Amino acid sequence: MRGLGILVFAAMVSACSLIPKRSQEATQQAPDTLDFQRLEQQMKSQNYEAALGTAKNFKAAYPYSLKLQKVRFYEASALEELGRWSEAAETYKAISTISERNQPEIAAMSIYRLSFVYEALGDDQRVITTLFEAAKYHKELPIEVIQAEIPSRLAMVYAKENNAKEATKWLSEADKGLKRTLENSTEPLSNAYLAELYYNMGSISTEQLSNDNILTIIQGQAAVQKYLIRALQYNDPIWSVKALKKLKSTYLDLWKAIETYPEPSGYEPLVAQKMRKDSQIQLAGPYADLMRDAELYRPGPEQKSNQYQTDFFNFIEELQTRVRTVLDSAVLTPLMPGRDKAPQKHKTPVKIVPSEDPNL
Repeated sequence: MRGLGILVFAAMVSACSLIPKRSQEATQQAPDTLDFQRLEQQMKSQNYEAALGTAKNFKAAYPYSLKLQKVRFYEASALEELGRWSEAAETYKAISTISERNQPEIAAMSIYRLSFVYEALGDDQRVITTLFEAAKYHKELPIEVIQAEIPSRLAMVYAKENNAKEATKWLSEADKGLKRTLENSTEPLSNAYLAELYYNMGSISTEQLSNDNILTIIQGQAAVQKYLIRALQYNDPIWSVKALKKLKSTYLDLWKAIETYPEPSGYEPLVAQKMRKDSQIQLAGPYADLMRDAELYRPGPEQKSNQYQTDFFNFIEELQTRVRTVLDSAVLTPLMPGRDKAPQKHKTPVKIVPSEDPNL
């Protein structure tokens, strides 16, 4: 019995002796490691302003750190999240050049993220060029980026350009690549991973939305919105939230642009009002189609919706009521006196028929 007590005591002493050692190891960590961990935590908690400050201090304190380019990548990501597009673009471009030889995986991801920044800046041709450039780094980029995200983003841009053939082609590639990615994964697929994947596949920017490109944005959204809606299902506190925010902001931005569509100048007031109403009606049609397409992905009666899905589809129902008011007015609005022809319609949008998503 006494022997057992000694063993227990020895074990306790041994365990206690580990405490100062572990504490000592923590305090002996390289200072750049501690600052890097602080930066990672700030990015994870979406505290982007603080992250920029930490990145700035890190660059000044550790100009020769092996973590420097990863810190600069986080800096560019924070700038992107804060909507500081030009600064983000310059930082990503610098990283891709400096890191290409010794840290190609950082260079590759910088080029890929640059495509998102170019989209926000309204340069869709550069988006396409940058996506094809990123695709060359198939050994460095995560497999889901190569097989699913890049094809879906190409489909979105081609849809915006009214290129139905290329949009359909790349949408099919995205769905096939997504299926391969999920089937061939050797690790469990977490909800966070899946929600982030679908978010990146379905993301679209309205930063450059104007009266001239409302239909363009509608077409891009129609091509890939199913992925954003899919991201809602995983109930992730970061990526499902971002997907819901992106969906609602895109729909609201588009509707605001339609509602506030201006009267053309150089016409009599009544004629200008009628022309404005005609344009609104012609834009509200594709917008209503966009919402009907979204409804296809509403969970069925046998499925339980989570808070994000419920929020989104309730939001869609409210918007549909507002849009119907505009469309119904087309029946009640007579042609102006002296006009015997209907107003010229906007260019008919391409209809991108989504290929079957095996994961929905």
